[in-house]
Amino acid sequence: MDKNVYLYVCPDLADWEASLAIAMISNLNTDLPKKMSYNIVTFGLTRDPVKTSGGVTILPDCDVDAVDLTEAAMVILPGSSHYEHDDPAQLVPLIRNCINNNIPVAAICGGTLFLARHGFLDTVRHTSCGQEWLKEHAPDYRGEHLYEAVPSVSDGGIITANPLGFVDFAYNIIQALDVFSPEFLEIWHGAVKSGYLDVDQF
Repeated sequence: MDKNVYLYVCPDLADWEASLAIAMISNLNTDLPKKMSYNIVTFGLTRDPVKTSGGVTILPDCDVDAVDLTEAAMVILPGSSHYEHDDPAQLVPLIRNCINNNIPVAAICGGTLFLARHGFLDTVRHTSCGQEWLKEHAPDYRGEHLYEAVPSVSDGGIITANPLGFVDFAYNIIQALDVFSPEFLEIWHGAVKSGYLDVDQF
C-alpha cells in the first residue's frame, strides 16, 4: 500500500504553491516513470471546508488529530495569509512528532513562518519570503544565520521555499520521496524550468 503524504489545507491556501509537487508524487498520476508514488491526504484543523486564495473549496479528508504518522511519508504546509493572522498552533505536536520520527516536513511561503515561529528553523538551513519578514512575524525566530535567499532549501528533513520557488520546492519534495530516478528528475526539473518538455527524448 502506498504511504500517505499529508497536505495541510487552510483558509486562503495559495493554490499554486504545492500543486506541482502534489501532481508529481500522487499515485493517481501514472503518466510518468516513477519509482515511488503516494496517496495524497488533505487535513485541516477541523473537517470544515476551506476556500483557497483562488476561490476553490476544499473539504479536508480528515482533521489534524486523525493524521496517522505510522502511514506518513511527509507533511506539506502550503502558504496562506492565514499563518500571519491566526497561527495554527494545533499543528505543533504533529510537526514535532514528524521531526522526532524522521518524517520530512515541507513548507512554502507562510508555512515557513509557522515553522520559524515555533523554533523549527533555528537549527537547519532554510529560506522563506525574506529574513526580515520572518523576524517581524516570528519574534522568537533565532535562525537568521541559517537563512538563504534562494528558491528552496532542503536540510535536516525540513524543506522550505519562497512563494515563487514552487518548482524547486517540488524538486526537493520529489527527491526526498524518491519518486523519480535521479536522471529523470534532472530532465524533469530542467524541462519545467525552461517551459518546454521534449517527449521525444524518452
